[in-house]
Amino acid sequence: MQCAGYLLLPLFTYALLLTSCEKVIDVDLNSASPKYVIEGNIADGPGPHYVRITQTKSFDEDNTFNGIDNAVVTISDNSGNTEVLNPSGDGVYKTTALAGIPGRTYSLTVRIDGETNTAAAAMPVLESFDSLYIEESVIFGDTIKTITIRFRDNSSTRNFYRHLLYVNNSRIPAIFIGADEGNDGAQLIRTLSYSNENGALKPGDTVKVEVQSIPEEVYTYFSSLDQTISLAAATPANPISNISGGALGYFSTHSAETKTIVLD
Repeated sequence: MQCAGYLLLPLFTYALLLTSCEKVIDVDLNSASPKYVIEGNIADGPGPHYVRITQTKSFDEDNTFNGIDNAVVTISDNSGNTEVLNPSGDGVYKTTALAGIPGRTYSLTVRIDGETNTAAAAMPVLESFDSLYIEESVIFGDTIKTITIRFRDNSSTRNFYRHLLYVNNSRIPAIFIGADEGNDGAQLIRTLSYSNENGALKPGDTVKVEVQSIPEEVYTYFSSLDQTISLAAATPANPISNISGGALGYFSTHSAETKTIVLD
């Protein structure tokens, strides 16, 4: 699983919280009724923030998913702010005024075709992203470059993380997640795997990493999604969603910091 790879400085292994005890619900993709898929993200800052709604297809249909544009999407926070999101096409809805503030809890409501889906998530406090750098190692005579990040865990709470990796402005479609189980306040190192199938890293390449602090239920979603991808050859299953009402997907609130380097 991609959630491995954390280290606790100086020499101890970073303990990851896995969700092997959670049940992933099996589905028959050929016969199951279509379901709505909601992907919502509220980041720290003024926005805009986005929610995308699509719909599943049968397993034997093509892999394009049309956006659903006739939903009523509302986001509110526990400070009394509420906004109905504007549709912008292809199933994407965006905010115009709602701000993402760490410590607040945000609630999502999606009403579509008589179906109501809801979710709520508290936005964690931003962690300290210390550095992003490249390490080199020689394996069988070949020099391998490894993307490494260093950041400090928030000692006051139990924390969960997601990392987004971009190379030359292209997002690498891998799941990088972790938790701070037993390591409150520690400085952590994470190695992000980059496949040379996409082309080996070379001088002049731009590498960007976004460190996100995410709620536990969002960590659980991506952990179960990673399990599902790993079991692609076996029985397919739905990731564990934090959305109630029948839809698939997730609603995430996160604080984040980004660093970028250009390879020498």
